[in-house]
Amino acid sequence: MDQLFEGSLLGEQFLWGVAVWRLAAALVLVFLGLLSRRIIKALFEGFLKRRVGRTQAQWDDDLVALVPNPVALVVQIVLWFGVVFMLNLPEEPTDIRRFAIQGLLVALAVAVTWVAFRLLDVLALIGDRAATRTDTRLDDQLIPLLRKTFKVFLAVVVAIVVVDKLGYSVASLLASLGIGGLALALAAKDTVANFFGSIVVFTDQPFHVGDSVEFNGVEGVVEEVGMRTTRVRRYDKALVTVPNQTFTNTAIINHSKRPARRIRIVIGLSYDTTPDQMRLFLEEVRRLLAAHPALDPEGQVVYFEAFGDSSLNVLLLCYTASPAWADYMEAQEDLLLRILRLVEGQGLEIAFPTRTVYLRGEPGESAVPSGNQDR
Repeated sequence: MDQLFEGSLLGEQFLWGVAVWRLAAALVLVFLGLLSRRIIKALFEGFLKRRVGRTQAQWDDDLVALVPNPVALVVQIVLWFGVVFMLNLPEEPTDIRRFAIQGLLVALAVAVTWVAFRLLDVLALIGDRAATRTDTRLDDQLIPLLRKTFKVFLAVVVAIVVVDKLGYSVASLLASLGIGGLALALAAKDTVANFFGSIVVFTDQPFHVGDSVEFNGVEGVVEEVGMRTTRVRRYDKALVTVPNQTFTNTAIINHSKRPARRIRIVIGLSYDTTPDQMRLFLEEVRRLLAAHPALDPEGQVVYFEAFGDSSLNVLLLCYTASPAWADYMEAQEDLLLRILRLVEGQGLEIAFPTRTVYLRGEPGESAVPSGNQDR
């Protein structure tokens, strides 16, 4: 205990041979480190937020919103570095000073990496806003991928630098990893396959973010394309995460690539319809399609198709002018209502399944239909 405390509180040395003023300065630095987070957050959320709010640019608002926490952590760790240098921490029998410096170095590397990640997020937000002003949607899915790629690259670089600064040989570490390289390669084969799958997505561009796609029983809207997986929001609002290697050997239906949507309707008229009524009905339906504002004038087909089991079938094929699902449903609904009014106006009848049953009579008597109808 006498070796630990040398002199008195009013003497020149107090703890581990540390001068009183150094101890007092270390305590002040510890207090400032704890207080610095509040000060920096108040600075960013108060003064700087008001200043950037007067500008028309959006990036400075993103910067003020994203960087306060990591910047405050960097300042706090730097102040605590000062605490270590102020205190004469013992180096024997255990080198506490070295352990403290190495721990703070790792913490500082993490904090600086956090700041860099936030700056990448700001750049990504700038890129996202610029991408919304372009006609192509390739940049919409490329920017999130680049952001993740740069973050992974930065994290690897920082980890290598920190390992080197801690006194470990990076080359020896990498060489030792070669012993388990085969096992690592086997374990990472799916990751590599997913990476090449993402390359296929970006080179062939079978879909973009926001496209309505269908594959392997999954149907929905693409929300994000990453390095390993693609996220699709199904129409029931469930989120499906699909490995990118799926797209290397799977047929993908992109509903958003279609220039229009096809409407196919089979109109079944009753067998009471005469040939003249059928001809007039076909002509009226053709005129109806040609004059409809929501339909594409090309590719319209209206024909008396077949004698059905219970109806005279008229085949109607046409395309909507818009590929949007809502426009397609509205156009089809309006077309069906107009056809229904046309059938009613011409005194025709939509057929329904019927069945006539013939009863076998006594010998010498003809079969008599019962007139029963099975609907």
